[in-house]
Amino acid sequence: MADPTLRTIAPHERDAVLDLLAGWLGDRAFFARYFACDPTFRDDLCFVAEVDGQLVSTLQVFRKRVRVDGAVLEVAALGNVYTDPARRTAGTASALLERAIAAMAAHGFDASLLFAEKLAFYARLGWRSHRRHLAFLPSDARHLTPPAGCAPFDAVRDLDGVTAVYEAHSGAVAGTTVRDRAYWQGQFGYAGNPGERFLVARRGGAIVAYARATGLYALNVITEHGCVPGAGETLADLLAHQHALGAALPGTLAQLAPEASLGAALAARGLTARAIEDPSWMWRVVDAERLAAKLRVPVAAVGREDFFAELLPLDASRYWISDRF
Repeated sequence: MADPTLRTIAPHERDAVLDLLAGWLGDRAFFARYFACDPTFRDDLCFVAEVDGQLVSTLQVFRKRVRVDGAVLEVAALGNVYTDPARRTAGTASALLERAIAAMAAHGFDASLLFAEKLAFYARLGWRSHRRHLAFLPSDARHLTPPAGCAPFDAVRDLDGVTAVYEAHSGAVAGTTVRDRAYWQGQFGYAGNPGERFLVARRGGAIVAYARATGLYALNVITEHGCVPGAGETLADLLAHQHALGAALPGTLAQLAPEASLGAALAARGLTARAIEDPSWMWRVVDAERLAAKLRVPVAAVGREDFFAELLPLDASRYWISDRF
């Protein structure tokens, strides 16, 4: 079998990439939403391996701007890594990943992030697993009645209010994504993929809390939530309601950390969360000197095995599931 040609795509080749990805989940539209809606999608960050005119492997790099320790990191978010089963023992995926890694620094990235099942495979290429805490709530329909002030999110009317709540709730938390208006609007097209329940809660006409949920991993998943200071009880009511709306599924997955008070508020409502460690969050240094300069640390510190564990501690960081890629 011929050696593959490793390259990025031209705009007219997007359909061919989607045709290849359709062999993964049998759902071409799932991936098409990211191509169409994520404003950071770029053809020169869509990598493919080609053999005899046929695309046999692909991956995409999406740009995320992530807050860490007072700085904003340019993060190469690696997703949609897929190889035709006939090429999976030929080293094609590894070669394509190495091609993408080499391009990341040239595109101005400081670090790279991915979510993986094959931890050892990505570890060989420099990514390190950094555990995060998720919470699991067993199915429970007791809170089906909406809390006071609860309503579906309206993208035209409510975006400014939700954006303000997001900044108040997540703006100081390490690991969260910087979002401009284009990012928010694009995210509505792919975060639920294909759909989500996005609820807001108002007090005196102003949005004080929100929660987003969708079906993922055969579970009801609360992909993101937020509230203004002093609205923690309202947020707990909203999360309990989102949990009840997904009661047909085995349970709800959410990211409550680093908010211990929110877990306690849910427990007071009869919903006791079980902590789950997720090892799929994997980070990699792309440009050690640039990353060290941004974080104001020695270059040697960036190379330590525990660097990202210290940078993004379990009890003080998060990455919202809604920012998935």
